[in-house]
Order: sequence, then C-alpha cells, then structure tokens
Amino acid sequence: MSILLLIIWMARLLVTRRKKLIIYSCLLVSLTLLIVSIEKSSRHTELSAEEQLFLITLDPNDLKIDGDQVQFYGTVTEVGENKKVSEKVVVFYRLSDEEEKLLWQKQRTVEKFIVSGLLTEPEQNRNLNQFNYQQYLYRNNLFWILEAETITPYTNNYHQTFFEKLNIKNIRQILLYHIDNHTTPTVSSYIKTLLFADTSSIENQVMNGYKEIGIIHLLSISGLHIQFLITGLTYSLWRIGISRERTYLILLFLLLIYGSLTGWGTSIFRAISMSLISQTGSRLERPISGMDTWSWTLIIGLWVDPYQIFSVGFQLSYLLSLALILFSHTLFNQSKFNSVNSLVISFVLTLISVPILSIHFFEFSWLGIFANIIFVPLFAWIVMPMIILLFFSSFIFNGTIFFDFFIHLTEWIVELMEWIVLKIALFPYGTIVTGKVPLSLVVLTVSALIILLISLEKKQKRKRSIILFMLILSVFTRYQNYNPYGEVIVLDVGQGDAILIKEPYGKGVYLIDTGGSITFEKEEWQIRTKQSTVASRVLVPVIKSLGVTTLDQVFITHSDEDHMGALMEMAQSIKIKELVFPKSAPKKQQFYDVITALEKKGVRLTAVTAETNQKQLVGPSLAVLWPVKNGIGGNNDSLVLYGKIGEYYWLFTGDIEEEGELELTALYPNLRVDILKVAHHGSQTSTSQSFIEGINPKAAIISCGLNNRYGHPKDEVLNRLEDVNALVYRTDLQGSFRYRYITQWNEIKGMDFQTILK
Repeated sequence: MSILLLIIWMARLLVTRRKKLIIYSCLLVSLTLLIVSIEKSSRHTELSAEEQLFLITLDPNDLKIDGDQVQFYGTVTEVGENKKVSEKVVVFYRLSDEEEKLLWQKQRTVEKFIVSGLLTEPEQNRNLNQFNYQQYLYRNNLFWILEAETITPYTNNYHQTFFEKLNIKNIRQILLYHIDNHTTPTVSSYIKTLLFADTSSIENQVMNGYKEIGIIHLLSISGLHIQFLITGLTYSLWRIGISRERTYLILLFLLLIYGSLTGWGTSIFRAISMSLISQTGSRLERPISGMDTWSWTLIIGLWVDPYQIFSVGFQLSYLLSLALILFSHTLFNQSKFNSVNSLVISFVLTLISVPILSIHFFEFSWLGIFANIIFVPLFAWIVMPMIILLFFSSFIFNGTIFFDFFIHLTEWIVELMEWIVLKIALFPYGTIVTGKVPLSLVVLTVSALIILLISLEKKQKRKRSIILFMLILSVFTRYQNYNPYGEVIVLDVGQGDAILIKEPYGKGVYLIDTGGSITFEKEEWQIRTKQSTVASRVLVPVIKSLGVTTLDQVFITHSDEDHMGALMEMAQSIKIKELVFPKSAPKKQQFYDVITALEKKGVRLTAVTAETNQKQLVGPSLAVLWPVKNGIGGNNDSLVLYGKIGEYYWLFTGDIEEEGELELTALYPNLRVDILKVAHHGSQTSTSQSFIEGINPKAAIISCGLNNRYGHPKDEVLNRLEDVNALVYRTDLQGSFRYRYITQWNEIKGMDFQTILK
C-alpha cells in the first residue's frame, strides 16, 4: 500500500515541482520498499525452539489481561544457563485462579520475570485473505510465540535503581492508575484514549461503531489533538508572562515527554515531529514549509522503523496529512462558507482513504463524509477540552462537588455521543464491501483519483474527471460481485466444517455450515471480552474478501456446535436470505434459539428432508439426498448435499455415520462422486469401506483441527481412501482448500485446485 502513497506523491510532484528534499524523500520511500522486500524472506533470531527457561523484561504498557488469558510483548534478556540475548517475544499465559488475575492487574512497573514454556514460530495463514498474524509479528521484529507454563518474579539480588523506577513507562502506568481511581469507567476510557493512546478500555461495540461510520481516527492521537494541546499550552504560558523563546524550550521538553508517555505511535510521532520541526525553523528564523516539514518527518520515521510503511495507520496518517497540506489553500478553501469547505475536506479525505481501507479491510464507509462534519467539531471544542480539564482537575479538585458534577456532565455527553454513533452505525448501507481488488485496478482507481483532484483544484475539465472517476470507482467496488470465476472454498475453521460456494458472475453465494468452537462453562472472571472467534477470525473476513455481503442460502447440516456455532455471530455482519436445515435440527435447544432469533431478523427458514422418489433441489443445483425422514437430530440425521459444481460432482456429507452411509448407497447405488467431503472430520465411525468402494471418489477433503483432541482423521479412514487411490486434502495439514473454475459460453474453461499451505 506504500506504493499507493508513492504514486500519489510523485504525480503531485510532477504538477507542483517541489523542492529537492521532497524528491529525496520519494527516493527514500522507494529504497525503503526495496530493502524491506529483500529482507522479508530473511530473519534474525537469537533464540531456538529447544530453549524452555527465559528471563524476560515486562513492560506493563504491553500487558493485556482478558478473562483467564495474559498476553504481553516481553524482551528476553537471558536464556537457560546465563546465555545473554536480547530479543522480543509475544507471551501467552493461562491464569489459574482469580487471585492470580488480581495480582497481574496490579502490575504497573517494568519488572523481570522467569518464564518457563514452549517456543513456537508464528503460524502461516490457514485461510484465503485472512489477517496475516505471522507477517504482522515479523514486521514488528517478533519471531517467536512463547506459550508460558509458569511465570515467577525474578528476585535473585535484583533491585531497581532510582532511574529504573523513574522510567517513563512506569510513570505512564501511575497516571493510568490515577485516572482509573478518580473517574468513572466511561470517562476514564476516554481520558486514557485521547490523552495516552490507550484504547483497551473502550467497549468493542463502541469501537466498532466509530469504525463503521468512518470516524475511528478521532480516537487516535493525531494532529488535531497535538495542535489543540500546543495551542492551549502556548496560550497559557504566554498569559503567565513567559517569553516566546522560553515557551519554545518548554514546549520542546513537554512534547518529547508527552510523546514518550503515549508510546510514540505513528500518528503521535508524525504530529509531534512536524510541530517541533516547524517551531524549530521559526525559532531559528528559517521558516520551513508544511510540505518540507512533512517530508522531514517521513524521512525520520522511515529511518527509525522502515517496516511501518506497511501499516494501515502509517499510510492513512501520512497520506491524509499530505492531502491537507497540498490542498489547504486551494481545493479546501474555494468557498466562502466554512461548512461547505468542511464538507469538501471530509469528502476528499474519504475518497483518498478508499483504496487503502479496501486493500486492508475489503470495505470502506462513506458515512464518514458526513459524520466527520458532526463529530470533528464535537471532539475539538467539547470532548477534548473537557477531557483535558478533567485530567488536570483530578490532581487538584478531586473529591469536590465541582469535580463530581464535571465528571457526571462529561459522562452524560460521552454516553450521548456513543448512543448517536451506534444509531448511525445501524444504517444498513453505510459500509461498501469491495472485496479483494486486483493491484492493476487499484492503480487505475488511484490514477483516476489523482486526475479528479487536480481537475477540481484547477477548476478544469471537472465533468470529465468526475465521470471517469465514478466509472472506475464503480468497477472497483463491484469487481468481485461480477467476478467470472466460480469457487468452492473449504475453510479451515479448526475442528469443524464451513464450505463456501460462489457461482460465477455473482449468480449466487452459499455456505454449508459455519464452524464454531465448543464452549465450556466458565466462571465470570475467566470469560474473555475480546476473544477471537471463528466468525470474526475466519468466516466474515474471507466472505467479505470475495465482495460478498449477502448469502443466498446457508445450509446447516446438523445442530452440533462445530457446524453451527458461528452462525449467529456471522449473521450480524453478513446478511442471510434463507437458512436450510434438516427437520430434526431444532430439537436441540441451542439451535432452536438461534433460528428463532434469525427468523425475527427476516431470515427465511426452510426445514427439509429428502424424498426417496424425488430429490429436493436447493442452492447451486444441489440435491438433498439425506435424511429421508425426521430423526432425533444426531450425526446420522445430517444434511447430505450432492450436485455438480464446475466439472466435478461433489458430495457434502456433514457428520453422517456408517449406518446412514449404507442406507444412502442403497438408495443411490450408481451415485457418481468426484470429490467427497469426508464425514465427521475423518472419524472411524464414518467413511466405511463399503461406502468408499461404492462411490469411489477421485479426491477427498477432510476438515479437522490441527492436533485436535479426537485424533482426527483416523488412520483407518486414510487407509480406506488410499485403497481407492483418492487424493486426500486435509485442512489441518494444508489449510483451506480452494477449487476455481471459469465458465465461457456455457463451457468450463480454466480449473485449478489450491491449498493455502503447501
């Protein structure tokens, strides 16, 4: 995505002919891309998987406690028998009881711990277009995951020095603790977010609301926040009689301290650096233009960490700030009405962010065009001043009637604002899902956007550029909907089933089962609020990456958790037109509760059984072969679907067992099966010898979890498949499976089979 930044920048330079410094900066970006692409395949690590005992320095700012799980990024300083190293790892630890959790929650200083556990390398993606956690860690110089078994404080004659205790990270924790103890949870979450870049305490639903309406940037410390603080500090210092020269030195000191307290995130670094460079130029009586200030900041930022160029936060922060600098005196100032100029700014910045958001998240929100007009002034003139006043008042007026009233007033305003955000987020067409778009189309869209912005700025050929951009943007947003390829994707959802079928040219999209993890009863302190789920981690991202927002039919083969557990959560993000399931499935209370809730949301429910004399057709020319009658809702009552997709005949068997298989082959003795979805994840209770010999599949797909507790697939099943020379694909070893084909003039042309892992 940094290529997008480079293209826009270089195109703009051709028009404006900026100084040499900017050209050097462009060359630096190109060089950075070249270096990181070369280094991408190489890595340096001082650790090895054989080591099991580590001395780790923990920064409490990197500590996350959710339910019964502790996660933190720590620096290994010693391994085994006094082996000195220096390498960061990400540590996961399961808490044993609530008392231990309380001890971890009190951790507020940088300390050393002795950790025993198992080192594992970050795993590659197991699904198409899934968030690449391995790549994310590598770009942050993290090459190992440490599954900790025990963690104990390091007390071997180790005492923190005065300067270690004065560590800025410890001061940050003291301030966060002070905020928590002297304000309400809601107000505390906004003070920590807007002043210290700590978003961990804002509820997920609220964060998603800000994201869905395109104003999530207001919760990140950016140029708006820094400029507000600088203006306020400068005015206050001048009012008490401090000279301009000393004001500059005080601001220099305070901004460096503040940057350290907030952790020097990308937007914070950019905003503070640009401000300091600009003020330093003014102090030396050598004014530096906004463009050169931006360029110097980019150079310094890439020098400090070249890999941040791949971060969506980096790309948006620098690209949008660049647009504000370039067009501040032209395009953004063409009207005499401030409201019109604000609308133009919001509109242009939203357009510029579309390619970046689409590439990273496969979607973007156009609501931000209007939401920014409402919420930017609200944050700038009401929320930010109140938050700053509350923070400083907590040290002076804590416990007074005035302070308590101010807290409750702020809380009321914030809660009202959140209510408005969540109401706007309910708007059904606010988010446009683009799916994964080819790079060539991204470049074409960016080029059209550049032409549009230049024509609007120069007031030349506006109609042509607008029409050109709208046409290309339409293709950009609808490309995946009319993709000529048909697909069958067997998703890797661990120990479960989820199979996505997409017909060519957007004729229909279908899902067989949703996967889902088996949940165990937990105490309240063990329940995680931000737990990764099958729906959030796999189903929704993969489906959206294909440009899909609506599923024509979802088939639930039976009501076991590993086949329907993610249904309800997925339905909150992906619309379902019709839900098809065997008549016996609602006999399980959990499934009955889910379909009752879905019916209230407008989902059409269809309970089916197969007729012995006439197959019931559903979905993409699939036939319901089983069950032939209403059963008890067990594995043997699983929905069995059969049909031709592309060039092959497919049989999807759910968790049907040997007894059902025998009846099925008796009903359909001449069933042609090219590709079999093996029943019950390769359990020995299914895929019997007679069944396999009867259908004689060319290929078999087994959906099962890596190192699952059941030992699936069983050797007996694999041997039976080997006896008929069936090619076996396993999600535990090869990740998700993908079959693609293309139809031209009613003929199947291109076909291929792919697995994510080799």
